[in-house]
Amino acid sequence: MTRARCLLAAAALVASMWASCALAAPNDADEVRKVVAAFATAWNRHDMDAFGKLFAPDADFVNVAGDRWVGRKEIQLEHAYSHGTIPPSAMPKENPAHYGIFKHSMMNFVHITDVHFLRNDVAVAHAAWELRGDARTPDPRRGVFIFVLARQNDGWLIAAAQNTEIDRTVK
Repeated sequence: MTRARCLLAAAALVASMWASCALAAPNDADEVRKVVAAFATAWNRHDMDAFGKLFAPDADFVNVAGDRWVGRKEIQLEHAYSHGTIPPSAMPKENPAHYGIFKHSMMNFVHITDVHFLRNDVAVAHAAWELRGDARTPDPRRGVFIFVLARQNDGWLIAAAQNTEIDRTVK
């Protein structure tokens, strides 16, 4: 009986290790790319409801200035403020100079350089971007995003994002 339990435990361990190392399906990379592309689409439409739905409820976001926002609600609210889609009074403690700075901006992912799977339900994607229409500068801005996405019940969601600007021109 003890040997049988030991063999059963060993089999369960091997099965769980195999399951956690299972490869992502080939179309998962395409699904991850679609979520990343939807980020730019929602940005360009200034649709902060659609934008917020791309993030996991407990997501983490670091913007180009190094500000960290935690949770879908805060990420969406901060972006809604900078896109001017909520009244400034909704966030009285925010810098008024940042209100609506992206109201007429357009973000373009120049290319999604890669999608790498850490596990079958966790992916990392890098995307080079260009932004035009920032109210603070007439020049286009360029940078790179790193996205960590997690597969959840409803599909892939952004669990974390870090935005880094190349040759930052605005403060």
